[in-house]
Amino acid sequence: MSAGPKAISSKATVLDWPEKEGGEMVVLRKGTNDWTCLVDDPSTPGNDPMCMDKASMQWAEAWMTKKEPKLTQPGIGYMLQGGSTASNTDPFAKKPAAGQQWQKDPAHLMVFPAGKLDPKVYGTDPKSGGPYIMFAGTPYEHLMIPVR
Repeated sequence: MSAGPKAISSKATVLDWPEKEGGEMVVLRKGTNDWTCLVDDPSTPGNDPMCMDKASMQWAEAWMTKKEPKLTQPGIGYMLQGGSTASNTDPFAKKPAAGQQWQKDPAHLMVFPAGKLDPKVYGTDPKSGGPYIMFAGTPYEHLMIPVR
């Protein structure tokens, strides 16, 4: 619940990751709003819980099943503890490419668009200090907005 603002996370459904890839998420607590908080992803080295609205969860479900997201409206997600990812460009990388390290993201807000993002407007550099596109050019691209 530390991933999102208390007003959201205190009433959100809380899920744990499945024991094996492709399994069902485990409901730890049923919420009373349309938000879902996921506990720290055990497959990454960082502390990276997240809280996502209904549209963002549609994106996450598509990503987890390797299906193309079909959002009809933008989604919002919070990762106020920050996060870690194996790649800023490959949505399915399980570990960093040879010679690379895990990307450490600061606390951020994510915007999942219903369409494409323009890399000329936001860029794709996670070290820029400003908003950037993660997974640019893929169906899983989304805007990362540092908040601290």
